[in-house]
Amino acid sequence: MRSTLLVLSFFLLFIKVQASHIVGGELVFKKLTGNNLATHQLGLNLYFDQINGIPAAEDNSVTLFIFRKADNRRVGSVQVPKVGRKNISYANPLCGNSGLRTLLITYSVDVALKPEDFSDPEGYYIVWDRCCRNNVIDNIRTPGDVGSLFQVFFPPLIKNAAVFDNSAPEFTEIKGDYACLNADFYIDFSATDADGDSLVYQLTPPVTGFSNRAVPNPQALGSSNYPIVSWVEGISMANVIPGSKPLRVDPVTGRVSFNASKLGLFAFAITVTEFRNGEKIGAITRDFQLKVIDCFEVLPPEIIVVESENRTRYFTNDSIQISVDDPTCFTIQVTDPNFNQLLRIKGRAVNAPTNNFSLFPTEFRTRKSRDTLSFQICLDDCFASSGNRPVKIELIVEDESCPVPLTDTLNLYIFRKAAPNEVPLVTTTSPQSLIEAFPDERILFDVLGSDSDSDSILLSAQGRGFLLSEYGINFPQKSGVGSVSQPFSWLPPCSLKVSDTLMVDFIITDLRCGGGGLSSRTTIKFVVQNPINIPPSVQSTAANDTIVWLLGEPLNERIFFDVLASDPDSAQLSLFALGRDFDLGSEKMNFLNKLGFNQLTSSFEWIPTCESLKGLPERYFTLDFICEDQSCLAERDTISVTVLVKDQLSDAILNLPNVLTPNSDGKNDCLDLSVLPPNNCIEQFIGIKIFNRWGTKVFESTDLSQTWCPNELPMGSYFYHLSYTKRTVKGSIVIIK
Repeated sequence: MRSTLLVLSFFLLFIKVQASHIVGGELVFKKLTGNNLATHQLGLNLYFDQINGIPAAEDNSVTLFIFRKADNRRVGSVQVPKVGRKNISYANPLCGNSGLRTLLITYSVDVALKPEDFSDPEGYYIVWDRCCRNNVIDNIRTPGDVGSLFQVFFPPLIKNAAVFDNSAPEFTEIKGDYACLNADFYIDFSATDADGDSLVYQLTPPVTGFSNRAVPNPQALGSSNYPIVSWVEGISMANVIPGSKPLRVDPVTGRVSFNASKLGLFAFAITVTEFRNGEKIGAITRDFQLKVIDCFEVLPPEIIVVESENRTRYFTNDSIQISVDDPTCFTIQVTDPNFNQLLRIKGRAVNAPTNNFSLFPTEFRTRKSRDTLSFQICLDDCFASSGNRPVKIELIVEDESCPVPLTDTLNLYIFRKAAPNEVPLVTTTSPQSLIEAFPDERILFDVLGSDSDSDSILLSAQGRGFLLSEYGINFPQKSGVGSVSQPFSWLPPCSLKVSDTLMVDFIITDLRCGGGGLSSRTTIKFVVQNPINIPPSVQSTAANDTIVWLLGEPLNERIFFDVLASDPDSAQLSLFALGRDFDLGSEKMNFLNKLGFNQLTSSFEWIPTCESLKGLPERYFTLDFICEDQSCLAERDTISVTVLVKDQLSDAILNLPNVLTPNSDGKNDCLDLSVLPPNNCIEQFIGIKIFNRWGTKVFESTDLSQTWCPNELPMGSYFYHLSYTKRTVKGSIVIIK
């Protein structure tokens, strides 16, 4: 469908094409959803005579005019394009008639209607006025000289200062355009309403409007009393289509029926009015015509008899008494005077909410004239009469006659008592029916349902005077066969007040035959008490509250200890750490915050580095380990651990010996580099180089753990260069042998 946003405008449109082509139709007014621009769909469903009409009379677009009902003032017009074109269908697809060919032409467009522009309390109406009707219509005068006016009434788009959404009823698509002389005929003129409004149908005279042969497509005028057709002599609203059963419409279902005694083409109109909360809010009319033709005589099928398994025969309106243990299947014998007819059987329980029976097979084809066919009807286990009132079953057989199937109906009245059914039982595992409810203290028990008949059962719960969800109670429905169980788990919220009493009914329902009303319940009363909370506690496995960490100490690998939180209550417990004036993550400390119940353990781990000191010789890090419960009376406990990180400072002076005597007497034999100041965060050893007096390097090292023993070197003076990150020291050493 083409979707276009239109601004309502005024314009004049005259088309001088006129022909006898209009079979009928109706307008469309539908509220749209999910569209940011368009609000409504306007349209026209036009039934067009393809045989008597001419192609030029098939408009590519139509103009719909909108009027205010209070004063019939025109408030806008919309040009609507053609979007669809197809032949109408029939109740039996093989029933098309060579002398009739009707098209359904669809026009539709999406428009934006501003509620403030359509707020008059009396509402509005849309019309389409077009000439001409078929000139061979037999129940109205000069049909070829008058037109058809289609209209739909809709309420204001604002009511009681709020937007009022409404869609007009939509008629069911026409299935068929002819009836047979002296034969019962029916056709579905029902409508559906998107808003669920109540609908009432009535037969109304077709409206001609102001179009005519001279002005076939005028600019429509508003009116409270449009011209209607003039009936020919002998025709009135009482016999629009004359016959033994004149045309009538069921005010509730919209089913049109008649038995015509005269050949011809007959025009009529059906108006459906919509009511919301007892108030009339709109109406729409379908204008249509049907042709009555002389058909080949076809006799209807006939239901001969219904026979039980013990050969008892039942005829229409007979009563049948059935006990619980009696056979529940019956044979239906059907005949049809015509050969090669497809017969379909259907049925309904007229005075029961469900049928509770099955038919099989549902269709047969006759092989000869007066062929007798057999169907079966079997009652379900749930088929039962109520008290002294029998279930009325209406059995209908229909053939494939044209234009509508011919039928025969047989009614049976069946008495059958329901099978015995015991009431299901529900219990709980709670030792008492009155439970003290402490906020934030979980309540647990099981709810059990059972049925001695092993029926399907449904377990549910409901609060007395409140919704379970209002207090955080979640008890989903659960079904089972014979037995069912469901745990009840509730954490009373902190918002409850002391002495509040909540009553919860646990209900078990028997689902046999759709429920049947058998159920039982047990009630648990919850009385709210003052909340109770034992504070949580936290401790650590650290040896001391203060840990001294000397950077560079070979025995120090990492700082590691566990933090343990405990709470005897059932409330949720959290364990977390905070640094005083520092962030644990920024300092590359590892500690995982945790949530849980009763007991929590998390490990603290850290390897301090020079980066931790930020250029200082030492730095304190105090960590608070906190455990906190989430109860209504929230409590917490804290333990603090302080880590003192110190640099490896040394008072050693860069003063090497000035004489070495490598004579293996154990005194001054070698130069031991370990006597030099150790590395720390401020200054680190780079290396040492030793040269002879000619500048030749005789030793070099970057390792403070090494020694230099000049056993092979001659006596004399040697010179060293000692390098640190922040200074260089030069000196001399004399070797004496």
